[in-house]
Amino acid sequence: MSRNPFECHSWHSEIFQCKSTDVSHFYSLLEQEKVRLGLNTMKLGEAGGYPLWFMQSPEQNAGNHNVLISAGFHGEEAAGPWGLLHLLQQMDACLFEQVNLSLLPLVNPTGFANGHRFNELGENPNRGFYLESGVPKPGEDTSLEGKILLEHTELLLAASCDGILTCHEDVLQTDTYVYTFEPAETPGAFSHTLRDALGEFFPIAKDGSIDDCPVQDGVIFNHFDTSFESFLVQQGARVGCCSETPAQQSLDQRILANASVMNAFLAMTKTPV
Repeated sequence: MSRNPFECHSWHSEIFQCKSTDVSHFYSLLEQEKVRLGLNTMKLGEAGGYPLWFMQSPEQNAGNHNVLISAGFHGEEAAGPWGLLHLLQQMDACLFEQVNLSLLPLVNPTGFANGHRFNELGENPNRGFYLESGVPKPGEDTSLEGKILLEHTELLLAASCDGILTCHEDVLQTDTYVYTFEPAETPGAFSHTLRDALGEFFPIAKDGSIDDCPVQDGVIFNHFDTSFESFLVQQGARVGCCSETPAQQSLDQRILANASVMNAFLAMTKTPV
């Protein structure tokens, strides 16, 4: 079975009392949390008239680890952005004393608003992050959003040097799994902790193959391609994870699972006291 990039996926959330595609409500609630937490905000560009926001902790402490959480690369993977919003609503600003946190809350707003995997131009925002002789460059399959992110490579590399988590979903699955990157031959505590955070909510995928990638114990390990997270790891991020919640399950359960894996990621990447 393959994904139809223009099939409309829409669910209702009891947590947020709205449809998963309600992009205006999402941005409104995000603005409230930005103000409450004092997040610094920069508009990297626009997609279909929507802003592509980059947010950071109020102050960047030189002694803290720098980590980036991103969501909403694929529009039908709604629980990532809503999970990030749920995380922010539960967050206390004292967290910023232990981590320099950066956020890309919604990378593909036109896809999100339509419930489509691809953006309104028919492009895949999580492909086309190329390196040529170590230099970042776009390719023929780089999306509008991807080009915007590549224009800000230096900023994003600095923000993610100690870790990158990007939150995805799989509309074909009832089980959960993770893509992880560690400087090791086999998955370690980083991979297993994030997998287990999702495993509290859903069955962990059985050994086999997903999207032609080998899965073992719910982990696809050190799989490099032209995705955003792979690009950042190749450019120097110490660890990376692409989490995959199963979109065949309840939206609110997926939202809670995404917030949980983000919390687990932060707990592992915070600067030791």
